[in-house]
Amino acid sequence: METAELKTTIETLLFITEQPIPLPRLCKLVGVKDLAQVSGLVQELKQEYEARGAGIQVLEIAEGFQMATKPAQAPFVRKLYADKMTMKLSTAALETLSIVAYKQPITRAEIEQIRGVEVIAALETLLERRLLKVVGRKETVGRPLLYGTTPDFLRHFGLKSIADLPSMDSFTPAETSHPDLSEEAWQEAGSVPAEPPPEAGAAAAAPAAEAAPAPGAAGPESPAFGEAPAEETPSEG
Repeated sequence: METAELKTTIETLLFITEQPIPLPRLCKLVGVKDLAQVSGLVQELKQEYEARGAGIQVLEIAEGFQMATKPAQAPFVRKLYADKMTMKLSTAALETLSIVAYKQPITRAEIEQIRGVEVIAALETLLERRLLKVVGRKETVGRPLLYGTTPDFLRHFGLKSIADLPSMDSFTPAETSHPDLSEEAWQEAGSVPAEPPPEAGAAAAAPAAEAAPAPGAAGPESPAFGEAPAEETPSEG
């Protein structure tokens, strides 16, 4: 097969495949034993697409090669396929997936020990989405199942291998956000801040002129405490 024809064949296979094709399998498909030759042609295709600013690109992901659209074209692809290509995972599933990715192979009990809650539902979801798989059994009491990530996990996150995961040291705790307690913020929220309580030891008495009379003391215009008001005596005509 001529070099130009070989490159076209490789381009066709990378375009049509639904899963990344490892280099050895790609060589077998095109009938060429020289890994370096096929790898070189793949790199040429990659550079050609980059040079002309094409909307597609050749990616090396999940230990293989595959064509994919560029991230800048994602909004238009989503319009075409609507929700079909959107994978939605709950927070619990994402946390479980992260633990497995960094700690694999790992058992369910070990995941639950890290998360502090049960993960049966999350594991079932991740296995169903083919992001996780059973990779064996742990040689301990009960021989529990061990879980690990799949090639689909690498493909979805654009990774060549697990070694390309960001280092744990690169993660920093999120900064604690402090709520805006200014009067303007309360007004925008349509509420009014509560009055702060009086300081300890401070007198909160009302002015003397407005103070209520103490029990048992008569006010200036009130009858004595416990005494009924005097009835008016009608004047004699």
